[in-house]
Amino acid sequence: MYQAIIIDDEKWAIKSLLATIRGQEHFQIAKELDSGEAALEYIRQYQPELAIIDICLPDMNGLDILKICAEENLRTLFIIISGFSEFSYAQKALFHGAVGYCVKPFYKDELMEVLSKAYRMIERSQSPAAAQTPAPKETGFVQKHTTVSRQSVQDMLNYAEAHYMEDISILDLGECCSISPNYASHLFRQETGVTFTNYLTELRLNHAAWLLSNTDMTVSNIAEQTGFRDYFYFAKVFKKSRGCTPTEFRKEGNNTP
Repeated sequence: MYQAIIIDDEKWAIKSLLATIRGQEHFQIAKELDSGEAALEYIRQYQPELAIIDICLPDMNGLDILKICAEENLRTLFIIISGFSEFSYAQKALFHGAVGYCVKPFYKDELMEVLSKAYRMIERSQSPAAAQTPAPKETGFVQKHTTVSRQSVQDMLNYAEAHYMEDISILDLGECCSISPNYASHLFRQETGVTFTNYLTELRLNHAAWLLSNTDMTVSNIAEQTGFRDYFYFAKVFKKSRGCTPTEFRKEGNNTP
């Protein structure tokens, strides 16, 4: 089994994560840490194969830790965990080499899928064939394919940001990138770790939260301006994500999404 560590300052999140991945056979949890600096020191010293890290830590940003480890050529792979409100940061991490992204509260299928992906990457990197075969042409192809894939997803993200207030779907993203809807859906989830529907909903909620905090627009108008055609559905989704209704969110004086 490969060594993995968990970095999160919320004890409930660590317990939830451990309970969700119980029974998997690829990784042994070698350490639980609640500090970014302590995690970075541990990774530098022991270089575990995998680190499951919260994007927001009290002393360091998980994204900064990921960047530092990449700059120092440390072998540790990263899985980002986060609440929906930090999705934009997690999205950046995916484009800096993170294996995947999982949202709290955790879903077993999603966690197992991204753990399996990490396991396959480690196995490939440590196989004798990978160590003995230079294969520059193949490597170039893989790098080009990865670059094209990520550029396609970036185009999808840009399209979503420009049209989130409209009635858009994975069909529009496929047309935007000149690929089939099925492949667009597969590519989007592969690169971001979430479905396009979930991403679009959170994108709309982030914009709605900003409008609630920074404008006097009515809640119904904000719902419409952010792509929610049904006010009651908007209120329901908002409360599920933020823990309060849009009206309560505004009254509490929240100024961040």
